[in-house]
Amino acid sequence: MAVRKPARQAGFTLLELMVVLVLIGIIFGFAVLSFGGDKLAEAMEQETRRLVALISLANDEAVIRGDEIAILFTDTGYSFLILGPDGWGVAPETDRLLKEYQLPPGVRLILEVEDDVPELTQADEKGTSSPQVFILSSGEVTPFTVTLQSDQSQYRYHLAVSQMGEPEWEVEEVF
Repeated sequence: MAVRKPARQAGFTLLELMVVLVLIGIIFGFAVLSFGGDKLAEAMEQETRRLVALISLANDEAVIRGDEIAILFTDTGYSFLILGPDGWGVAPETDRLLKEYQLPPGVRLILEVEDDVPELTQADEKGTSSPQVFILSSGEVTPFTVTLQSDQSQYRYHLAVSQMGEPEWEVEEVF
């Protein structure tokens, strides 16, 4: 009678499978950590929150001080102006909040004022430009909408301000 040799079984051992799973977990962990999220979207959200706070502050300041305040939007940012005897001028240097703000690089600003899309001025010509939004001492504000967007981000931030100066903002995911 012939004795048969048991056939060698093919496959992976439990130890080999566990080593492969650990290596995949480590590689996946490094990939997630290096991804880091959408930094430009975070910057646009921060800029939107800042603009909301500044508009509320400017509205309060206009009512309390009896000043007429305006916002001049440019292609690179925005600045707050105060109506003086010589016309619209920048806020005094002692006013650290109502000043010029620059948008993060790569962020575009789209302005819509009372269902019209005004031309944004160049940043270096702002001294001769008229502001697009007015914040009156009566508490009224020119209704407007600002959209912050970028080609490098999948998010778009919309800020709408009512005639009574009440800001509302939302984020939209662009596919």
